[in-house]
Amino acid sequence: MLPSTWLALALAWLLAFDAPNDVDYASDVKPDLAARSYACHGALKAEAGLRLDTVAAMTEEAGVVVPGDSAASALLERVADSDPESRMPPGHEGAPLTAEEMAALKAWIEAGAP
Repeated sequence: MLPSTWLALALAWLLAFDAPNDVDYASDVKPDLAARSYACHGALKAEAGLRLDTVAAMTEEAGVVVPGDSAASALLERVADSDPESRMPPGHEGAPLTAEEMAALKAWIEAGAP
């Protein structure tokens, strides 16, 4: 192989590992929220005035989702809470998000909640 071919291959390999983990809202985040949150925080019922059925509703709600800052996300804090009384969804409403689902939510928020 030519040196330029090796360089191109090495660069492509490095970019593949350094590239941010792309999370797609429609396929990686929304289904989990729909399954666990829409019954209480959707278009028909918005408990505590909170809607989680649209990105606009989540980002406009102060502190729920702060695009680019997962540490400031009240949503991420509540779904990751270890106390079943304060965790969302509540224990009597459904299973908590898995570690993989929480990681996708966190990655989506850190990517700017596109």
